[in-house]
Amino acid sequence: MNQIIALKGLSPGKLTAHAAPASSRAPDAAITTEIRLLSACGEIRQAWTELAARAIEPNLFFEPDFALAAAQHLIAFRDVAVLLAWQGPPGSPQRRLLGLIPCFPRNRLFVPDELIGFSDPRIFNGAPLLDAAQAQAVLAAVLSLRQGWVLEGRGLVLRQIDMASPLIAPIRRAAETLGLGTTLSPANPPLPRRRGAPTPNDIEAMQQALARRGKLELVEATSRTELRDAVEILLALEASGPKGRAGKAVLQDTREVGFLRAMTRALARTRQSRVALLTLDGRPIAGALVIGRAKGGWLYMAAREESEAPFFPGQALFPEQVLLALMRQAAPDRTILQPVPPSSGPDAVGFGEVRLSPRVTGKPRDLAGRARAALRRGLRLPPARAAG
Repeated sequence: MNQIIALKGLSPGKLTAHAAPASSRAPDAAITTEIRLLSACGEIRQAWTELAARAIEPNLFFEPDFALAAAQHLIAFRDVAVLLAWQGPPGSPQRRLLGLIPCFPRNRLFVPDELIGFSDPRIFNGAPLLDAAQAQAVLAAVLSLRQGWVLEGRGLVLRQIDMASPLIAPIRRAAETLGLGTTLSPANPPLPRRRGAPTPNDIEAMQQALARRGKLELVEATSRTELRDAVEILLALEASGPKGRAGKAVLQDTREVGFLRAMTRALARTRQSRVALLTLDGRPIAGALVIGRAKGGWLYMAAREESEAPFFPGQALFPEQVLLALMRQAAPDRTILQPVPPSSGPDAVGFGEVRLSPRVTGKPRDLAGRARAALRRGLRLPPARAAG
């Protein structure tokens, strides 16, 4: 009972909008909030795409091409709600989307009700999309008390947030304005370098060893047709290895493979997906999928040809390491981020959790009141009336 999903029967097309209080409104127009299922957001794709281009922190994982493909194919994304912040009246040409926060509203018994930012192993960055010019106003609108909505409290928890994100400053300012407490909780520190992991010198030596066995080449897909073919090669490489034998390869899950194909093809339209293959005498021995814009992208998937393992005992990830090294050499101005950051270096990223919550007292009377309110919500009873 301490973690109750509070969508209360929300279905596609069922919307609830609330105006933000005057203190959080932009000078030119009010900011209103709306909640709907992620799967019902296809109709706002244009406004969503425009917001992504203006976001204070761009985040590929919450842009339409990634998120809508996930909502279509993956069960984990099917019930995700998105909190939308709009400026301007419905139907107006001047109406703009200022914020999009994928979340699960959640009621808890003895702590303030919270909006839990959606997190999933496929999402490496949990930053919501907030208009750079009005991020603080959007947060104030989202965090303001909403009577009669699916969430009665003002808590917000954002997970997998870069601790150096430009989002942190407006989050702190909005919390201070509304009298909320802010807690930043960095995740576990990056893992130290594993004993035996290849160093740059090791990679260079292994690259030379491979080159002695045949012609070593880096091949990157340059057209959408080539990208589709390269994705299939990458999937086959993964299925040929340990994941395939364990039945956990992407190619063995119809939902996962449907999502990956749809996502990569959608991102290819805006040149946000790249697949590189490492070939030996024309035979692919490793592959990597990087998603993101030209100056920076995430290593989303990597795989190697299983038959290469005996040539490099103790270095099971060697072909991928060589492939990534060659990709960095081919485009030194690009950054390839990894879900588990290295212990140091330019690719290191520190992520954690940001929590905003009301400063509530812990007196027994207050806790009992919260327990009664939570019970009434669970039984779907009307709120208790104040004594007159």
